[in-house]
Amino acid sequence: MRLNIKDRKVLAELDKNARISCAQIGRKVGLSLEVVNYRIKKLEKLGIISKYQTVVNYAKLGLIHFKICLKFNGLSLQEEEKLYKKLGSIKEVIWLVKCQGDWDCMISCTVEDYSEIDLIKDKIVSIAHKHILDKTVSFSSEIWSFTRGYLSNEQHKKFDMVSGNKLRLDKIDIKILRLLADNSRMSIINLATKSNTTIKVVSTRLKKLLKEKILSYRILLDYEKANINFFKVLIYLKDTKSERLNSLIDELHSNPHIIFNLKVIGEWEFESEFEFENESDFKKFIQDLLNKHNNIIKRISIIDIIKEYKYPLFSK
Repeated sequence: MRLNIKDRKVLAELDKNARISCAQIGRKVGLSLEVVNYRIKKLEKLGIISKYQTVVNYAKLGLIHFKICLKFNGLSLQEEEKLYKKLGSIKEVIWLVKCQGDWDCMISCTVEDYSEIDLIKDKIVSIAHKHILDKTVSFSSEIWSFTRGYLSNEQHKKFDMVSGNKLRLDKIDIKILRLLADNSRMSIINLATKSNTTIKVVSTRLKKLLKEKILSYRILLDYEKANINFFKVLIYLKDTKSERLNSLIDELHSNPHIIFNLKVIGEWEFESEFEFENESDFKKFIQDLLNKHNNIIKRISIIDIIKEYKYPLFSK
């Protein structure tokens, strides 16, 4: 379906803060509480909102984020489903997708120590070794998450996901984060019940986690049902001089369609993710990017995400 202006306004507010109340949304966008509540339920029922997601700052949780990309030598659909099920059972895997392009599978993981990286990589390779034609590993040095500015033509907000020093969190904090990873809109009452604590404690902890910029509450959209195109772009650089690099980063971050940008150590330097309602607008943006930054960009690889098998974005 095509999103109308009221739906877009509601989604934009939920994307800035998925825990916002219907009354607050109504005041911000000029709709009644009843209309907001109706539209949210409609968007959930239609599957356009597929999940209420929590984005976390990995650095402040003491986590290292890395990605393993695999190219397969041919798989039947039955073998493929079995393989993804096994890969998804690995606790450290936080994002698992089937894709087309230079790579057939992308696996994001988080670990607490560099010594664990080889263990996770070996576990993944041992599960898929019969089908692996090629593989590569990249490490995220910086990750930025952006609200969907294009939904309401507003300036989007940025959340740093690899920034700052590790903070000391206790078991209750971690339990709350795990619960929110599955549903960032879960009520405080349910959070208190499931974490075996009180409403007052949960409320205090949530305020602390927000103040320390450890988390951000977002929504996950079903692209097909929302009629939105998702593009993952791998950017290979031939020059990394700071002034040219900063100019490229500014160009990427100023685009209202960007939702994630990763600066990585690996075969490529950036992984940028975009949502466009019009594919031709995306193609024009990429061409303009290449033309404007041809002195620094070696090449761009566009990855088509076919199916997401796992996407909590947090596991500890």
